[in-house]
Order: sequence, then structure tokens, then C-alpha cells
Amino acid sequence: MTSRRVLMIGMLLLAVLALPAMAQDNAAAAPAGGGGMNLGIIGAAIAIGVAAAGGAVGQGKAVSAACSAMARNPGAAPNVRFALILGLALIESLVLYALLIAARGAGLF
Repeated sequence: MTSRRVLMIGMLLLAVLALPAMAQDNAAAAPAGGGGMNLGIIGAAIAIGVAAAGGAVGQGKAVSAACSAMARNPGAAPNVRFALILGLALIESLVLYALLIAARGAGLF
């Protein structure tokens, strides 16, 4: 429990200390030709990474619970299988929505 707390406090501290670096004006640092770095792409990559990781954890827990339920009650396997496939489709659609939002935020379309 304490190691989790230290990790969370460290991540929060790192995020707070990074705020001044992200607050600088990009227009002043960009060359005259307009070749500045697009932070939207970096943000989109982080967003889709977090969404994919969350979706993978959710799918893993759903499959684990469904296997456990089918092992305990084999007669309910068709109903559990239907609920599992529906849940997995919904989880995957959320990840695809995150991909679309990230691509829009990066300015790809």
C-alpha cells in the first residue's frame, strides 16, 4: 500500500513539475519556416496508448470472469458467452473511439 502511495505521489509531482516546461510559447521557439514540433501528435500517441492499455486490462478481466463463470456453471455457458462477446465488442469500440479522437486531436483529419 505504501509503495503505491509513493508511486502515485511521485507521478503527481512529476506532472506538476513538467507544467512550466509545457507552458512555453512554441511560436518563439519555432524556426521562421514554420517547422515547429506538433505536440498534438505526441498527445494523441499518449492518449491512444492509455486507451489501449485500459481496454486490454478490461478485456482480460472480462475473459477471466467469463471463464470462471462457465467453469462454475456449464449450463449457463451460452448466456455467459453472449454477454462476454457483447462486452468485448463494447470495450473494443471504446478503444476505436479513442483512436478517432486522438487522430482528430493530432490534426490528421
